[in-house]
Amino acid sequence: MASLSLPVERKLFNPLWWREMLFQWQSQSHKISSASDVDAGTPESKVVEVHQVNAPSKASSAYDFAKVPKDGVTITVTELESEDDLEVEEDRAVTIISEPEPTDWDKLASDILDVIGDYGLHTQPKDVDGPVTGWAGKSFFMDRVRTQVAKGHAIEMILPAFPWKSINQVDKVTGVLPDLGEELALSRLHQLCEDIKVVYPPGGEVHIATDGLLFDDVVGISDDNTWAYGDGLVQMAKSKGYDKSIKLFRVMDILGYTADTPLNKESYLSLAQKCRNEILEKYGRTEEEVREMMRDDPDTLLTYCGFIRFLETDLRHSPVAAHATSGQKYRKIVKKVAISMMIRAESFTKFLQAMKPEHVRLSIHPSSGNVKLSIPLIVQGSGDFPKSPWHSSIAVALDGTYTTVHSKAVRDTHRLMYKDGRPYFYREKSELWDWEDEDVVFEAQYPNTMLLYPRAGIKKSLTEEQLDKVKQLRGVHKGPVKVIGFENAAAGAA
Repeated sequence: MASLSLPVERKLFNPLWWREMLFQWQSQSHKISSASDVDAGTPESKVVEVHQVNAPSKASSAYDFAKVPKDGVTITVTELESEDDLEVEEDRAVTIISEPEPTDWDKLASDILDVIGDYGLHTQPKDVDGPVTGWAGKSFFMDRVRTQVAKGHAIEMILPAFPWKSINQVDKVTGVLPDLGEELALSRLHQLCEDIKVVYPPGGEVHIATDGLLFDDVVGISDDNTWAYGDGLVQMAKSKGYDKSIKLFRVMDILGYTADTPLNKESYLSLAQKCRNEILEKYGRTEEEVREMMRDDPDTLLTYCGFIRFLETDLRHSPVAAHATSGQKYRKIVKKVAISMMIRAESFTKFLQAMKPEHVRLSIHPSSGNVKLSIPLIVQGSGDFPKSPWHSSIAVALDGTYTTVHSKAVRDTHRLMYKDGRPYFYREKSELWDWEDEDVVFEAQYPNTMLLYPRAGIKKSLTEEQLDKVKQLRGVHKGPVKVIGFENAAAGAA
């Protein structure tokens, strides 16, 4: 048996951290040749006598720490039959984690919420002057985060969003599938989960509750297009490596209809109306309730006003308003559909509160932040709260900043860029990157990187003129401009 004196590097008692530290012990860290190499008498170190150690693949109550006395750190854990069991070697360093005081849990929960809060952008109440400072909802979520920390798993956040692409493909969006807007949005949500790891190693998980099924029939979008958009979102998250931090849940997933069978398009379409009916029957709000909420709650009224704004443009291209023969009749339809959407939105919120009560609530709608975090999915150069990516196109400026726009607003000033053969974003027109060279790809990447590489299967060198334009582009672009894959890529390196 190895008896080692080891420094205590954390004061947090958590199965996932035990697992992480044990892996460090097995695979790296500094070696200690004997217990005498470290003074066991100092408060910063403890002596460990190792008998058997394992690390199951998931944190659970299977960890038996009853044999870890308060005044010692002898670890005796029964070996589990798991491929993740570790072969313990002598003279390897391991971090020992001691049980914290209750105030440590509060401090950790507070630190986690500070990270989450940094991603928010909120409105100031009308009766308050000056800029918004801090996140008003932090105290509201303290108990939820503290409970999740005690369980030792990733901090779970719930975001009702990503329904479908707007039906208005004439003035607003360029197709029915996710594009650069969704890519940037997923990247930002993933980065939030990664940033939580700085203060809490298990990190975070964003559970996207895609709500398109609740609204598509109201605005005239088909269930087929709603499925295609959601499936495209899943594939995008997987291709970017975000599928561990971002989980997409459709209504039938949350209701439990897919617990035994993976969801496919056929089962999705067969369950669509059943799920809509079930949500409205069990959790449905009445129109009177919603109107009362709009009178009493400024955040609810903000959401309603947001619905009115996008419906005024969307319904002009929807069969829902095809029979409107005058502006007055059209506005009446817009308001009627907006109320229907509010009823379903508030019903869905009630449903999520019942099904996901411990999650931190995120929102794509501007709010005061009292009971949710309003998170801009796209960080704009202006700093303003953006349009949602499914109601807009992305315009990339020469300096690398993003703006969420209606496509009709930038057609004259920007070039429509394609990815995998379909429209993906708009790029400001400039001779610095409008090269008329189909073998050179410019790819915008989160947060504001511009990547240049040759088209797949092409061996190519950049010309002197192109290299000079890359140099000039770096002078105005606020983010990195990276050149890879060209035969003379080194010449284009920063």
